[in-house]
Amino acid sequence: MNSHQIDIVRLAWARDLGLPDSNFRPASGLPADYRPASGLPDNSRPASGLTADRTLLVDDTARRVRFVVLDGHAVLVGPSDVLERADGVPADVLVTRDGLADVVGPRRGRCSGPVVLAYLDDVRTDVGAQNPLLSHSRRDAERVLSTTPPDDAVAARAADATTWVTVFDDSAGEADAVPVSAAGYVEWQGFLADTVAVTVPSHRRRGYGKTSARLATNDAIDSGLIPQLRVAMDDAGARLFGRSLGFTELGVAIAMDLPAPG
Repeated sequence: MNSHQIDIVRLAWARDLGLPDSNFRPASGLPADYRPASGLPDNSRPASGLTADRTLLVDDTARRVRFVVLDGHAVLVGPSDVLERADGVPADVLVTRDGLADVVGPRRGRCSGPVVLAYLDDVRTDVGAQNPLLSHSRRDAERVLSTTPPDDAVAARAADATTWVTVFDDSAGEADAVPVSAAGYVEWQGFLADTVAVTVPSHRRRGYGKTSARLATNDAIDSGLIPQLRVAMDDAGARLFGRSLGFTELGVAIAMDLPAPG
């Protein structure tokens, strides 16, 4: 990833979190609600790249606490009491469910994440399967989702992709071809392409997943977007798959709902 692409990623997340277009870093002229937090000592920074540079955005009407670390910068959004309890808590603690729950306190609700944020910089030519049989129909993508484990299918549908690439296994002939892998994306914040890829279990590790994902990400880049992959931090297989496609892990995101009082 070059510096310009990273700035675009920061800008997209800044807008999503309600920050000014400040490239996801503390800057002069921010509103009074933005307060820099004290940092971690160098020897406490984890290998994942979580760092000390932190901006706090006070929102006492927030229904979620959100913490995002991206390329050496972090933003914590939530009510003032939560942000006060988070003061001095290291980033590598806040990006865990237990760590975030501790600072949220008794109002804690459902937790989303932590997810690793990874990005792809350019079109790649290693498509995988040669001359694959393809479809761009949502219906064919749904056929793949119907034969994948429920957790995979739910996550893929939650991504709400608007563009799909489905790859078929036509080894028995085109007339008997079946859809076995689907990858899709949706434009996010005008700059990024939230990307998802799923493959039916019986056809994994045979190149179908890489083919559908590569074609989908190439399409996103050709459309002027930067592919973004959100993968559960503890999903080693999915993270390895992303790296095999050329994705670079730049950050981590986690959020916790705040149920209404009473």
